[in-house]
Amino acid sequence: MSDTTAPEPFAALRRALSNASPPLRRLMLIGVIALSILVSGTTLFAPKAAQAANHTIAIKNFAFTPDVLTLAPGDTVTFVNQETDGTVHAIRGDFTSPDLPPGATFTVTIVAAGSYNYYCSFHPYMTGIINAGTASPSPSRSPSASPSPSPSRSPSGSPSPGVSPGVSPSPSVTPTTPTPGSAPCDDPVLGADQGDGTRLAAYEVVGSVKVFKLCMSQTDWEVSPGVVKLAYTFNGMVPGPTIKVNEGDKVRVIVQNDLLEHTAVHWHGMVLPNAQDGVPDITQPHILPGETYTYEWTAKSTGTHWYHSHMGGGQVGRGLYGALLVTPTLGDIAADKHYTIQIGDGSNGFTFNGKSYPATAPLAAAVNQKVHIRLIGAGPEMIHPIHLHGAAFQVVAQDGNKLASPYTVDTLNVGVGQTYDIVFQPKEPGKWLLHCHIFSHSEGPNGMIGLVTIVNVTA
Repeated sequence: MSDTTAPEPFAALRRALSNASPPLRRLMLIGVIALSILVSGTTLFAPKAAQAANHTIAIKNFAFTPDVLTLAPGDTVTFVNQETDGTVHAIRGDFTSPDLPPGATFTVTIVAAGSYNYYCSFHPYMTGIINAGTASPSPSRSPSASPSPSPSRSPSGSPSPGVSPGVSPSPSVTPTTPTPGSAPCDDPVLGADQGDGTRLAAYEVVGSVKVFKLCMSQTDWEVSPGVVKLAYTFNGMVPGPTIKVNEGDKVRVIVQNDLLEHTAVHWHGMVLPNAQDGVPDITQPHILPGETYTYEWTAKSTGTHWYHSHMGGGQVGRGLYGALLVTPTLGDIAADKHYTIQIGDGSNGFTFNGKSYPATAPLAAAVNQKVHIRLIGAGPEMIHPIHLHGAAFQVVAQDGNKLASPYTVDTLNVGVGQTYDIVFQPKEPGKWLLHCHIFSHSEGPNGMIGLVTIVNVTA
């Protein structure tokens, strides 16, 4: 083949090799081979650079879709607000966006490998994670306002037999009493399972005083299958254990702060000495990290109440709340079944007793049994109209006070801080919904979510 048929660079190279002396020709061939290897390597690695991709996360129905995204470093992610009702969102966490009205977008390029957590600042129950590089998808985590945490304190005990895979039940422990003289965080214990996703607080009697111990700590808490939140807990669970005492009991609660931020505990609805009310800088000093504080009062306010931190709604939203029930000497609410539901809407998401459907605990009942449910609005932000399917219910008490004239409804607005006692008798067997009737709090495009549980009525 003549040189005129070859591409010009190769024809010139052939002529140069023909005219060169043997030693020079060898050097030239070595250079050509090295250049070929370099060009081949560039060709091999070029596709990797060309693999950078664009991804879209839709913001719709008060959720990020997908809420867990795996990609490669160098990829670009575009958030698109697809709400149709005028709702504005704003992304915070590892990314910061401007306010995003419907139709607006926000784009970020993921430069380095790692896991990136984000949430909506207007609706903090909306969370998501982006895994870049070889990281496998991890559950959604709520953003943490704390500095780098110490090792988390997980709930004690192992899952109970028969629990569905992927669902984290309430800690399964044998009811016991605190070890005398031990600090709350040295020996956090729980009492009996109440069949609704809550547990009683264990106590010991010292003299004539019932002594409870509460350890405030940070825990990875599975809200629903595969969705894990960075929660703040009392004794390792959300909500904290239910403190149940009798009217006239002398109560002592020893609280240890194992968090990385200061706090205090308020006994909501209690009539007690001002110094025991639990408001930092007003009735007491802050409980600083590592410190222990003791509250002591007599149970005078009967009925359904609750306790919670009083250091910003964010702490309550992460789980620092629990039921506080005072049984009256006379006139208690009579029923065959007694349940408590604490309604949360903070960074743990929309929860009944710390869980989102389908992880919420079903409530067992039989036809014609009298069922008593205590509703507690833990919040920290929203009002929730709670609706029962299949039967109306009587509202018999509000904020711990029995009503002189109970009234019958099938939907009841529960505000932040409010408690209600409702009673009903199911007439038909089946799985009857109890849920918040704000649809974005209890339903999604794939079915029921969030503030939903089942009253499982048998014949």
